[in-house]
Amino acid sequence: MIFVCVGTKRFQFNRLLKEIDKLITEDIIQDEVFAQIGASTYIPKNYSYKKYLSGEEFRFFQEKADIIITHGGTGSIVGALKLQKQVIAVPRLTKYGEHADDHQLEIVDLFYKKGYIEKVEEISELGNAINKLTKNPITKRFYGEGRIINIIEEFINKSI
Repeated sequence: MIFVCVGTKRFQFNRLLKEIDKLITEDIIQDEVFAQIGASTYIPKNYSYKKYLSGEEFRFFQEKADIIITHGGTGSIVGALKLQKQVIAVPRLTKYGEHADDHQLEIVDLFYKKGYIEKVEEISELGNAINKLTKNPITKRFYGEGRIINIIEEFINKSI
């Protein structure tokens, strides 16, 4: 099962949701998909969704999923990694009206460079990322947020 989570901020993430529909139509995604779509205005056609989930519902879908496709929010990424899930992070980008700035690019890049996740900056690469994780799952495990939070803080402080 694939769980897609886009966060709860006021910004849409239609680009990601449309690509998931496209990949299902093209039979690239054959797994069951469930998405938390937040403030997005695009309504999925080929998979189940809910705008917002309770904490209990969110945890249920995280635990059920084999792959979690998430926006570049630290909490969503760390939560999935703590459950030892395969994670694909797609940062929200300002040029698509998905966020106020592009800080998610830096967050996603950091987790990717540490070897914990796959990243997708160009949405057309999502199918390749799914296939890659299906054939060659990431084996590096994340066991706590203490160190990663320090790494992120150090990275952000160096960038300021």
